[in-house]
Amino acid sequence: MARKPRLLRNESAVRASKQNQSRKSRPISHAKQSPKGKLAAIVFSHAVVDFFSALVIPLLSVLEGRAHMSPGEGAMLVAAGSLSSGVIQPIVAIVGDKRDTRVLGTIGLLVAAVAIGLIGYADSFWKLAALQIIGSAGIGAFHPPAAAVIGHLAGKNRAIAVSVFFAAGILGGSVGSITAPRWAAWLGIKTFVWGIVPAVLVAVILAWATHGSAHRHAHAHTTHRALPKKERAARWSAVWVLYAVNAMRFTVNMAMVLLLVRWSELYTLAQHGVPGPITPTMKAALLTPELRLVSSGVNGPLQAAMGLGMGVFGLAIGWLVPHNRARLAMIVTPCIGAAAVIALPYMSAMWSAFLLSVLVGGAYAGTMPLSIAAAQRLLPHRTTLASGLMMGGSWSLAFVGPLMAQWIYAGTNGSLATVGIVFATMLVASGLLILLIPRRLLDQGEAVMHAKDAIAVPDTAGLAAE
Repeated sequence: MARKPRLLRNESAVRASKQNQSRKSRPISHAKQSPKGKLAAIVFSHAVVDFFSALVIPLLSVLEGRAHMSPGEGAMLVAAGSLSSGVIQPIVAIVGDKRDTRVLGTIGLLVAAVAIGLIGYADSFWKLAALQIIGSAGIGAFHPPAAAVIGHLAGKNRAIAVSVFFAAGILGGSVGSITAPRWAAWLGIKTFVWGIVPAVLVAVILAWATHGSAHRHAHAHTTHRALPKKERAARWSAVWVLYAVNAMRFTVNMAMVLLLVRWSELYTLAQHGVPGPITPTMKAALLTPELRLVSSGVNGPLQAAMGLGMGVFGLAIGWLVPHNRARLAMIVTPCIGAAAVIALPYMSAMWSAFLLSVLVGGAYAGTMPLSIAAAQRLLPHRTTLASGLMMGGSWSLAFVGPLMAQWIYAGTNGSLATVGIVFATMLVASGLLILLIPRRLLDQGEAVMHAKDAIAVPDTAGLAAE
């Protein structure tokens, strides 16, 4: 049989290759695969993950008593969780982008549930610290891949979807903050281990929703490489400014977590007839195990209130503010909310502390979803990394918040007001820092994100070139 000329064979091979590539890169039909179920599954999983993340802090005073920890060690426990959760996220993001995998998010959920479920069996600072570090790392590992897939599946509704995702996590954390003291009082902290079973079921749902889903558009790398070098550099610079801003706001977040712990202890002592002012040394001597448990019942709802503010303001701002007004919202929101940070330590009633805690949460976290969505638009070829930098990467620096707050509190002989002033100033500075980002950079980038192939096959081309 006569053989085809080599040129014809080569042309046939090229045509076959193009057809095969076309089939691989063709968008998945929305009729065949609707993203709504997967979006709902990821949002629900976020609520569950952050429920586990909120079980430790409301019980901090109780854990300090059980493990014979000093207030400084309690602050270190909070800081260790922040550092661990933050450091792991950029690592997971880089691996996820390079390997085009979201499996680390599912593993993170399982690790978090196991570690946090075992805190009732820890009877020393070092055992608690180990579980807190491992559990927080698992919690952190969940966030970058989940946020990237959420943003991609949502298409043009990226900012709204990220806001819903953000709010779901806050809701889960708020429920955890309220549940933890009651669960500990009724059933004991050791029964937290029961939560591992439902967590495994949620992990199965998360695997279904994320493991086969893309987190960027098929042409994202090509489009980004086509930009002028100066423009690419400007986008990266803007992302690093957003990173610094979020690091400052997360630092305020963690400082306010500790402030509420100490405020709850002072409020509990006042309610039991101990007159003020109460120094840190006096407080440590006066807090019995029973009073520490009562204090956790005060602290839990306040932590939940702060989470409520984060979720409500984050959802409202993400829903109502168009992306071309994100810059203004990022500047104004923390500057106005700083007043609540200053006022909170002066409150003597539970209702007023609750209300101000809501406002404080909105002040530092209300525009977080906007920053995540903006970073994903600026780096469409690195959506997992962009998400990781805005959440965990900046969160990793927030470990200094509780340490600074405890140091200021102890150094001023128990002045929570001074703590509030210092971190309100940091919050205002984070808003003013946004002025370094040109408005056009936060207004552009939507063309890539709004392509029709919102559920395209993942693209792995161009990774080496980047």
